[in-house]
Amino acid sequence: MKLDKNSVVARTEKIYLVSKFLDQNPNLEIQDLYKWLYYGEFGYEEQNAFLRAKKNIPKLQQLIDEIEIERDNNIRPDVVWKPAGCSHRFVIVYVTPYFEKECPLVRLVNLMERSSAFSGSRMQFKLDWGIIKEYVLSMNENWSKDDFYQFEDRIGFHQLPILSFSDVFLEQHPYKYRIISQKLFFEYFPEFYEENVLSPPKRSDPSIG
Repeated sequence: MKLDKNSVVARTEKIYLVSKFLDQNPNLEIQDLYKWLYYGEFGYEEQNAFLRAKKNIPKLQQLIDEIEIERDNNIRPDVVWKPAGCSHRFVIVYVTPYFEKECPLVRLVNLMERSSAFSGSRMQFKLDWGIIKEYVLSMNENWSKDDFYQFEDRIGFHQLPILSFSDVFLEQHPYKYRIISQKLFFEYFPEFYEENVLSPPKRSDPSIG
C-alpha cells in the first residue's frame, strides 16, 4: 500500500480530493473549504487547542463521553474516516464508528499525541489554497473571485488563522472526530485503507486538473 504521501502529491490527486469534498458537501461556505484544507496540513493545532481547553478531563475520558452522547442520540457517520485536505498528511477519524469497529481508544489517544510530528508547512498550505481556489472558481458558479478576496481579507489570510467550520456545516456534520496522521493511522489499521477514497482511479480522465 502506498501510505506515505507526505512528499510530493500530484495536482491531479489534490483536485480529486477537493472535487470529492465538494460533491459530498453541496452547501459549503468558503470558510469550510479553508478549514478542511487547514486540517489536512496542520490538523493537530486546533485539536491541541481544543484539548487544552478541556485539560482537566483526560483524553480517554473525553472520547468515552463523546461516544456515549452519540450513542444516546443515535448520531454517527457511516464511515470510520475521511480525508482531511489534499496533502495526504491527515485523516478525519470519527470516534464512534472507530470504537464500534472494536478499535482501542487508548490507541487513538496515542495516535492523537503522535500526529503533531506530521504537520505541514505554511508555504504548502498557501500553494494548495491557490490550487483549490482556481479549481473551485472553474467549477462552482456560487462563488466569485471577489468572494474569495473578501474572505481572505476578512480573516487575514496571510496569518493563516485557525478557524472553525461554519454553523451550517456543523449542523450537517455533528459527529465527534479526531485529526490523525494518515501515515500512522493506516500503519496501525491497514484494514481501513481504501485507495479509491484517497487517489483517483488509475484510468481517470487525463484532462482532470
